[in-house]
Amino acid sequence: MHSIILTVHNKGWLIGDVIQGIKDNTVDEYELIVVVDGCSDESETVVRECVQDIKNYTVLFADDVFETKANNIGLKQAVGDKVIIVQDDMLIREYGWNMRMEKPFIAFDDVFAVTARTAHNWVRNPHSKHYGMKDDLDNCWCDIVLHTDHAQRENIPRDVFAVRNSVNRGPLMMNHADLNQMGYFDEAFSPQDMDDHDLMHRVYKELNKVCGCYWIDFKSEDAWGGTRVSGEPAPWLYKAHHKNSKIFYDRHRDLINSPNHNEDRVLK
Repeated sequence: MHSIILTVHNKGWLIGDVIQGIKDNTVDEYELIVVVDGCSDESETVVRECVQDIKNYTVLFADDVFETKANNIGLKQAVGDKVIIVQDDMLIREYGWNMRMEKPFIAFDDVFAVTARTAHNWVRNPHSKHYGMKDDLDNCWCDIVLHTDHAQRENIPRDVFAVRNSVNRGPLMMNHADLNQMGYFDEAFSPQDMDDHDLMHRVYKELNKVCGCYWIDFKSEDAWGGTRVSGEPAPWLYKAHHKNSKIFYDRHRDLINSPNHNEDRVLK
C-alpha cells in the first residue's frame, strides 16, 4: 500500500483541487494522511469535505511547525511500504502516477527515493563568501553549495530514471522501512529546507541506496507556494537556508567534494 502525505498551510483556495487530483489519479490501495499545519483560513473545512469519500484517510493537526516537522508528523503515522510526499501546491494530472513512481523501486534493488520533480547534484562553490559566516542572512540565498547536473521533465526522456545525489521534495516517493531506519527528516533543519538533501546523503552513506528523478505529469506554480511574500522568498526562508546550508555542507562535504552520481537508467 502507498501512504500519501499531504501537509497544508493556508491553502483553502487550492487544496480542494489538490485532493481531487489525488483522488482522480491514484490507483490501487492507498491511504491519505493530511497534516493541517497552523491554518488560519478555511483549509481544515475544505480538507474534511474532500476526504469523506476516501476509504483510508487521517487528518492530523500541527501548531504551525512548518515543512520538516509537519512532514515527519505525517510520515510517522503512515502504514504503507512506500510513502509519497505531495505538497499543498501540487496538482496531480497523470492517472496511475503512484504506480509509475514505484517502477524504479521494482526495477532496481538499490533505490531509496524517487522524485517526480527534479534530481541534481551538489558542488562546493569556491567563490562563496558565506562559508564561515556566523550570521544567517535574511536577504539572499546561501551559496556555499551549488546544484548542478539537473534531471527533470524538461531534459530527460520519460523512460529514464535519472540517478543523482539529491532529489527535491514533492511528489517524492520513499522506501518506508529505510526512512524509518534513518529516523525520518532530521529536525535540526527546521523550519525547512535542505532536510531532504541531507536525508538522501545519509541514506547513501549508511545504506548505499540511491535517489533519482522519474517524472510524472503534475502542475505546480511558484506563485502558489507558501514561502513567498509578494512573489519573493520570505526573509525567514533565506535565514533558514543559510543555517541549513552550513549544516548540510559540514555534514556531507565528503560526498559533495567527491565524484557525483550522474547515471541515467532506462526503464523498459
